[in-house]
Amino acid sequence: MRDNAGSSGIVAFIADDEAAAQAVLEGAGIECLLRPALTVRMANLPGAGAAAFRELAEAGINVQLLLPVRISDEEFFAVICADDPAAAERTLGGQVITK
Repeated sequence: MRDNAGSSGIVAFIADDEAAAQAVLEGAGIECLLRPALTVRMANLPGAGAAAFRELAEAGINVQLLLPVRISDEEFFAVICADDPAAAERTLGGQVITK
């Protein structure tokens, strides 16, 4: 039997206080990387996500991370990290939630 366990992995999460989270992780000897992210709202309908990601792909934007954060019968909210966050925000327009 082969052991497929590796010695590393990646975990993505959202923190209210990024500096504190980074300090705790680094204090525990865990390497971390802060990434700019966008919160995106989509209708919770078949194909809605595909349409949004198709728009990004056609604009030459690569989504590197998708983290669902809230799903209801009507809407789907996700946090995404893209290789060009500003271009992703322009491309998705009103789907991006701003503070």
